[in-house]
Order: sequence, then C-alpha cells, then structure tokens
Amino acid sequence: MDATHATLTPQQPSPLTASLEDYLETIKMLIDEDPHGHAHTSTIAKRLNVKMPSVTNALGVLHRNGYIHYDTNYPVTLTPLGEHTAKRILRRHHVLSNFLEDILQMKTEEASELACKIEHVISDNFILRLELLSSAITSSDNATELLKRMKQLN
Repeated sequence: MDATHATLTPQQPSPLTASLEDYLETIKMLIDEDPHGHAHTSTIAKRLNVKMPSVTNALGVLHRNGYIHYDTNYPVTLTPLGEHTAKRILRRHHVLSNFLEDILQMKTEEASELACKIEHVISDNFILRLELLSSAITSSDNATELLKRMKQLN
C-alpha cells in the first residue's frame, strides 16, 4: 500500500454532516455488495444521484478525516474508523425503519425515507431506547390492537 493509501488517524475527526454520513453509509453498502470489497466513485455518484465533483469533494473530506482510503486511481475502501461509523449509521437506519414500519405501520418506502432523514439527528442512546421499546411492543399481547389501529391509518 502506497503513501496515498495510508490510514489517517486524526486525534479528533470532524463531526460528519448528514450528507457525509449518507456518503459513508452508501460506501459501506457498496463495499458489502462488491466481491472485491471496495466502492467506485462512479457507483457512489449513481447511488446517491449526485454529480462526480460532489463525490470527489465528499470523498476528499472523508479521507482527510480518516474515514476512508481514497485516491483517484484506486477504488474507495473504509478505514477502521469509517467501518465503525458506517455500521453505526446503518444500525440507526435499520432500527428506525423497523420501528416506523413494524410499530407505526408505515409503508416500507416512506419508512425508509423518513429513517434516512431522522438517523442523522438522533443519538445512539435514543436508538437503544427505541429498540427496547419496539421489542417490548412487538412481544406484548396487548399491542395487537394498537398495531391494527396504526395499520388503518395508511
């Protein structure tokens, strides 16, 4: 691995914007889908429906803050910090989507879109509490009527 692929380990990475979190989340999903374990800038642009200069700018920021390995001549890969952060973002999205879909009985597409907006502004503590609440509701016999009434709102 050459110097351009060296892992950056900043003392304190800059907080990520919602947009940068979306890039990191997308990179993680593309890496997981790719048999070689990396993402290409053109695929990132297509998945996020953005132009290449936007991708290049975002990847530069993520690279400088130690979240990804990025060089214009190589595919994008995650650093350990990037992997950890992306998994955290994906978990938030998953928990929120499940709550919105399973408990609030929202349609899948609407639940996913709303989860994508909310995931950037909530804490991990909130996600843990939401997960516990969801589990309690879905395992309760008393919740059956509530879930039926929620579904009627669609």
